[in-house]
Amino acid sequence: MNTMTNNDPCEDCHGTTFDLDVSRAERTCSDCGLVDNHYTLDADTNSSSSLGDTRHSEAIDVFSNNPNSAKGGRMNPFGDRTDYAGARLSPAQRQMFIRLGRADRSSQREQDPMCRELKQMLSSMFGENLARATTHLADATCRKLSPEREAVRRTLSTGERTALICPKTSITRKPKGIRGNSHQHNLQIMALAVATLSHKWLRTPAFNPMPIMEQYEISTKQVRNAMQTISKSYKARCRMGWAAIPDVMERSALRADKLDIAAENLVVALAPHFDDNDMKSIQQIFWDLMTEIKEPSVDGPMANLSIGFLSGCVMYSTLNLLGMEKHQLGRIAGAVGLSPAGLSNRLKDLELKFKKGRFPEAHFMFASDPLGASPGP
Repeated sequence: MNTMTNNDPCEDCHGTTFDLDVSRAERTCSDCGLVDNHYTLDADTNSSSSLGDTRHSEAIDVFSNNPNSAKGGRMNPFGDRTDYAGARLSPAQRQMFIRLGRADRSSQREQDPMCRELKQMLSSMFGENLARATTHLADATCRKLSPEREAVRRTLSTGERTALICPKTSITRKPKGIRGNSHQHNLQIMALAVATLSHKWLRTPAFNPMPIMEQYEISTKQVRNAMQTISKSYKARCRMGWAAIPDVMERSALRADKLDIAAENLVVALAPHFDDNDMKSIQQIFWDLMTEIKEPSVDGPMANLSIGFLSGCVMYSTLNLLGMEKHQLGRIAGAVGLSPAGLSNRLKDLELKFKKGRFPEAHFMFASDPLGASPGP
């Protein structure tokens, strides 16, 4: 076994600043939080070399109610003489805490602190039930491949090697504006991405991401990058047989959930600019038009178009029919995750399909020309 010195760079981020724990023969990277073995000449290191490699297979509950265990801290195995307020402990209390401290010291600790932090962030943002349901996704997001699997990865094609890179490494090293502003912000971005994927893959409850993005100042670009990176890596692990293939939610139910979320975001974006009566008319016509084009459905004429983008086009057409579309293109586009130009291009594409007879269901949608082009037949 090679002895690691404090001068060896971090294997993950190549950082050179570490916190050393000699008693456990470990060092923790100050930049990315990766824990490495750090052997010394001291025989009493309490490391895996002295206690056996089987310690790495011990179960760890990152949601434990013991704050020291959850955060990777350690109790004093020799027993403190006073409590946190300075009151002296009785001999019986000291003996009890000595036993607990020794048991705590001999237990296994999470080897990747960022993985533990991601699970705790999921619990904080979305609740413990979702955090426990997505444990394997959090592991796949933050834990590097085992040495055996890493050796296999190096023999694969360039595309597969890239896909199997640890997602957290890619996400945290993206240019400014795509990665988070801080370590905590990166965790929040990854937690939102994992929770969003879990609804699609694991049938966890649907939720509206817009308020969460506003609360944690997460941009659409940031969460999309994280979702794509995690999804690409997890699917590659599935292809290699290194992860369980997710049970994908029925497409029709998923599309209906996404439409409800998009409609809610559109109402939130438009409500401050119209009175209650106008909003009632807008919502009535919007849902009538969605029914006319047979949405939400996986068999509808526009089933290949994101339901969020489609709902934005329908909402702009609704305002156009009511003569209320002025200055609303940007608000509608933002509510469905598009730029004004992106929404305009999709709307023109739908109108072109209608004029060519490939989208006859949109007759009422284009009864009034939404973008100033010549009216359809």
